[in-house]
Amino acid sequence: MLFHMDKIIPISDLQTKAKKYVEQVRDTDQPVVITQRGRAAAVLVSFESYEGFLATRDEMSFPDWARRLARASKESAAGKAVSLDAYVKRRARR
Repeated sequence: MLFHMDKIIPISDLQTKAKKYVEQVRDTDQPVVITQRGRAAAVLVSFESYEGFLATRDEMSFPDWARRLARASKESAAGKAVSLDAYVKRRARR
């Protein structure tokens, strides 16, 4: 599913203007959808977004991820937030 904010470009544009698009993604954190033969083929995202995707995928690999998400939502609503850096450090110690 594409969001209205996504920039969509053909692969030929990426080939000729790669630096421009990498800088744009890095500066705006908005993805760029790359098409090939008129169809979405890949997405250019910032490294931070990619890391977030990997962390989310990792969390969702746990069988109890839905319960953990519900707990995290309650804690967040109660103002018990944890910074990403603190979370990553805590996960690394496990």
